[in-house]
Amino acid sequence: MNNVIFGAGQRAREMKFLLQEEQGLNADYFVVDAEYLVQKEIDDCPVISTQEFLHTFIPEETVIYLGVGMPRMNRIRERLFSGFSPMGYRFGTFISKYAQVYTRDIGEGTTVFAGAQIGPRVRIGFCNHFEMGAVISHDCTIGDFNFFAPSCALCGDIRIGNGNFFGANCTLRNSIEIEDYVLVGAGAYVDHCLCSKTVIVPQRSIVLADKSSDCFIK
Repeated sequence: MNNVIFGAGQRAREMKFLLQEEQGLNADYFVVDAEYLVQKEIDDCPVISTQEFLHTFIPEETVIYLGVGMPRMNRIRERLFSGFSPMGYRFGTFISKYAQVYTRDIGEGTTVFAGAQIGPRVRIGFCNHFEMGAVISHDCTIGDFNFFAPSCALCGDIRIGNGNFFGANCTLRNSIEIEDYVLVGAGAYVDHCLCSKTVIVPQRSIVLADKSSDCFIK
């Protein structure tokens, strides 16, 4: 079986490392669209164009791993899955052995990194990504192509749509609904339902211009 990673940036390199480190799988190629093909090799792994991939790898013998993040509100991952899945290509699911996962209802192409915690009776769709330390509590229902940044926390019984981004250390209270393509900024607290394409961020840190850290050396 051929294992290829779509993407060639930092996340793709991380995916390659984790596949080797935790599952003993070697990535055969990084794959990018032709306009992004600027290197022929990364981390001793060849980089090829999407067109070359289609000419080289047949669906029955190929597993695709997603090495792209949330740019364009996850639409790149959505486009890849929607384009290649109907051709018969299979998308690999990666669940770190250092994650705590208490559900088996996890869709194809989903990645769960070390330290993530996913509770019982959680339902997860296609191609979601859970970064290190993300916490998804009990009875949540999650759609497709969502991105959960490090240490974000979802309390129980939350319904999540498609293509959303949840920033680092954000918190969602229980029993709310988040529709599609919502951006929740790092550190935000969400206590109510959000309609599609909402952007919610916390108040930013303030620099105290009249203070110096010397004030605290007493």
